[in-house]
Amino acid sequence: MVDSLDEEFIAEDEDDQGPAALKRLREKLAKAVAEKQEYLEGWQRARADFANFKREEASIQKDRESRLKAEFCEALIPALDSFEMAFGTDSFKAADANWRKGIEALFGGLLKSLEQVGVVQFVPTGERFDPYKHEALREVETEDPSLDHTIERVERAGYSIGEKIIRPAQVSVYTTK
Repeated sequence: MVDSLDEEFIAEDEDDQGPAALKRLREKLAKAVAEKQEYLEGWQRARADFANFKREEASIQKDRESRLKAEFCEALIPALDSFEMAFGTDSFKAADANWRKGIEALFGGLLKSLEQVGVVQFVPTGERFDPYKHEALREVETEDPSLDHTIERVERAGYSIGEKIIRPAQVSVYTTK
């Protein structure tokens, strides 16, 4: 930091003050070097702090986007469930084949739109039961030990965004006696 604008200027021809002036100049130089180092370290800390801030903000933004997707899907999932329940009714099966194909195409289009934003429906029939991904509604007894703790039937599909489960699949699980 500069002490003042009226710094002492020492002409080269003033040799009578040589050792004292040289000492003062060395002190000022040492002070200037120390200030430069202090400013450099402060700048480097500020730069690192800013890089950390940007990284943290990007992480927060990504998390916010993921939560918004999940909230949107949670609001949309009941409508998708209604489609799936309707597909199993006798009146749907008795309806005109072209109408059924249109409704099924509409349902498929909704699922495809969700997949484009990273939301995936999963129907885990035959998979091993995983309490993180599945919610057991009932147990179905079996004598086949290879089927123990596998999913017999999916009552309601599950949905996920990447590894995050939005809603676990509701399933019936085989158990051995």
